Amino acid sequence: MRRIALSLLLIALFAACASAQKVGDQAAATGDWKTAEVNYSQVLRDDPNDPEKRARWQSARQQALQASLAHSHACQVSQDWECAFDEAEYLVRMEPGSTEYATLRSGTGRQAANARLRLAAEAVQRGDHRAAFELLAQARAASNDDGAQAEAARLQPTIVSGAVKRAMQFRSQQQYPEALELLAAAAALDGAVRPTLEQVRGERDRWIEARYEAQAGQGDALLREGRFAEAAQAYEAAVALRRGGRAEPLARYARDLRAGDAAVQRRDWPAATRAYDDALRTGMDGTDGYAWHQLDRVQVRTWAIRVRSTLVRPIQPDGRPWAGSAGAGYQRLVGLLANAAMDGQGRRTVTGIDLYDALPHENRPTLVATMTLPDGRQFSTAPQTALRARFESFVVVATNALDDRPLSIRITHTDAQGTVEVGAVTVRMADLLNGGDLVLSNRSIVELRLAVERSGQADGSVQGFAPAGQPRGLAAARPATGSSPPPQPPR
Repeated sequence: MRRIALSLLLIALFAACASAQKVGDQAAATGDWKTAEVNYSQVLRDDPNDPEKRARWQSARQQALQASLAHSHACQVSQDWECAFDEAEYLVRMEPGSTEYATLRSGTGRQAANARLRLAAEAVQRGDHRAAFELLAQARAASNDDGAQAEAARLQPTIVSGAVKRAMQFRSQQQYPEALELLAAAAALDGAVRPTLEQVRGERDRWIEARYEAQAGQGDALLREGRFAEAAQAYEAAVALRRGGRAEPLARYARDLRAGDAAVQRRDWPAATRAYDDALRTGMDGTDGYAWHQLDRVQVRTWAIRVRSTLVRPIQPDGRPWAGSAGAGYQRLVGLLANAAMDGQGRRTVTGIDLYDALPHENRPTLVATMTLPDGRQFSTAPQTALRARFESFVVVATNALDDRPLSIRITHTDAQGTVEVGAVTVRMADLLNGGDLVLSNRSIVELRLAVERSGQADGSVQGFAPAGQPRGLAAARPATGSSPPPQPPR
């Protein structure tokens, strides 16, 4: 492994050396001796004992020095002092012990400093205070000449006062970043500006805090209205003014609620669960507990949907019995029902009489409850011959409290003549889970009692129910006379 690593390193070094050699040769061919010297020096560092490489570097170095000296003199003739100074700087870096080059740098530096000071004064006149500060600093760095330094000291108050004046204009327009930048530059040169700088900083901080709270307050109002996307934008605007504070976790909270609600709309329960859980983790759920409440509602759990009992009318809508013939006992019951429908004496006559107990046993229906789950699965109870059938049967379903799909329960009577539909009820899963115990009715169903409870059993587990045929099997049931079948739940 070490040998492989060493080999790779040598290959990389060789490639870099070859590249530097090539660049150096190309630069030398075009007379760019500074570039040639830099690349030949790199080649020589990689192989310092190679006389040919050393000779090539020394030649390029000498050529670069001569060219730079000649260029500096030419720039002095044309009074391009920046050019002359740059070349003198290069010569001093290459030959730091040369008196000739040091003298050249001193003279060109003095001229360059004076030129920079003139440019600084012009920058002040046109209101470019940033440029004025930079040029003043560059002039002082270019030369230690007493005259140049004295001119810089004379110009400094003008630059500082102009910058302070402009900073105050920025301040009046509440452009605090620009104002503070100029005041900081001025204070670095003149300590008397520092109190003004601190005053404007404090004013800026108070201004930002006021805007921060205004934005955060807008987010609070939008959050209370459930406008989570807009609330997140308002909090993010506050965070853009100042990092941290209460708006930062509230922005995350609002974004998570927005993501959770969007996931609910597309019925992506795992994504909704993650989003509301993330919202809770921000610690911003507050007293209303929206995230906690939604998390509890979207989490998929198993629930036992229980059909407790049903009570049906003692006769069919057309007056015929559910089963058997219309004998004397049946006719007596019909009479009692007619009296119960009357006012006055007739009603008092049947007071305290249980009409349902009066129905002969042979006329009582044989009832079956069939539950159709939202996904189309069907389960049926065992038949019970009674007007009030106590099923106490359940089916376990994996769902959550936001499931708006329909669950239907159909009650039928079956005898030798076939199957008669007594009635059917349809309820949304969400209404069932949120409503607890329900008492429903439909057509000849006087009451159908349903209950729901949390279950530790798996989805599809049953008690008192058994899997039924496909939904089309129920569609073949003949309806009770005078009634129409209920609509099938959407698949």
